[in-house]
Amino acid sequence: MRLTPQEADWLYALQRPWPLVERPLEALAERLGAHPGDLAALIGRLRAEGLVRRVGGVFDARRLGYRSCLFALPPFADPAAEAAAVARVVALPGVTHCYRRGWPEGVALDGVTAADYAAYPAIWFTLSARADRFEAEAAALADLAPIAFPATTRYKIDVVFDPRTRGRDERTEYAAPGAAAPEPLPPEPLRAVVRRYQDDCPAAEAPFRPEDLPQLRAWQAEGTLRRFALLLRHRAGGFTANGMCCWDVPQEACDAAGRRLAADVDVTHCYARPARPGFPFTLYAMIHKTSWRAGFEAFRRLGALVDRPGKVFFSTQEFRKTSLRCFLEED
Repeated sequence: MRLTPQEADWLYALQRPWPLVERPLEALAERLGAHPGDLAALIGRLRAEGLVRRVGGVFDARRLGYRSCLFALPPFADPAAEAAAVARVVALPGVTHCYRRGWPEGVALDGVTAADYAAYPAIWFTLSARADRFEAEAAALADLAPIAFPATTRYKIDVVFDPRTRGRDERTEYAAPGAAAPEPLPPEPLRAVVRRYQDDCPAAEAPFRPEDLPQLRAWQAEGTLRRFALLLRHRAGGFTANGMCCWDVPQEACDAAGRRLAADVDVTHCYARPARPGFPFTLYAMIHKTSWRAGFEAFRRLGALVDRPGKVFFSTQEFRKTSLRCFLEED
């Protein structure tokens, strides 16, 4: 991906929340001192190069009545059994992400090698489904003994939460006390609005129906719509060293450390999760860098904000990555 400094600024803006107006590229262009046609041309070029995952809405699934959880499979001694398990995982409709995570083979950085990760789970996946169907979806993989790592606190999802609503927005359905259960399913007319904007909207110059804009603005104000924006394929764009940074942080220190991490520009997602036998980590932060060395250095730099033992689990193989698509049963 070759960009001029000006195009790099434009691309950054295109990945941030677009103005919810009938012609958002015109509003963005005015803000950037650009021409709308130049922004449209950049989007078209990135599409042609296979770098655009979609231009569309990113919704908070919990607020739409959905439930999500991160899982890992116990380590496999037999590669064939692992491959068969991965095939079953990615075939499940609710699995949006599935990766091999650990350390890249043949890479040694400051004495760290793949051998240091042999005892940890290698296959990780995220399962999302309607809250009333989640347990049945998860049960389809029960014989694989998946280990659940629910997010008990969400410190960051792409953007830092508004400090005025931080406590409310950080809660999840797994948090206690004061757990926040998934919201009720919206009525069918609102489900139809979600379906219109959760996939790729090819007409970037005018992606919205005017009659939908009041609802989209209301959803954005309350957090149901995190953003409508351009989403890149990170790996195709050169961000191949994607790491899940994990630290062993006592519960009473998690909020302070998590909020420090959430404020860092390198962190795209940050959660507290429960420790599990053989995996004692409680604070997670995702990073996306262009090399193993850059990722490792980012992990070490972030570790200074946490000041606790940790490891970075790089995504060394991508089996599945897609956005959650809601309410498809009504299609």
